[in-house]
Amino acid sequence: MLKGLVQTHPFASGNRRTAFAVVENFLIYNGEKTKVNKSSNPKIMQGIRENYYSYEEIKNWLKGDEIREFQR
Repeated sequence: MLKGLVQTHPFASGNRRTAFAVVENFLIYNGEKTKVNKSSNPKIMQGIRENYYSYEEIKNWLKGDEIREFQR
């Protein structure tokens, strides 16, 4: 869901922030929580937008695992 929302770019602005908020609320609604270091979000979200990360990497990141640094 996160990758799809970020890459589809449905809004004029705020797509990455909105996508993260949607996923975070979805997880909370379903009894889960993200364990993400929010200070790393902007860079990671840019990597997701540019298809740098796999679905598996994103899933593990949301669970609190480390994710490789985004590099262009």
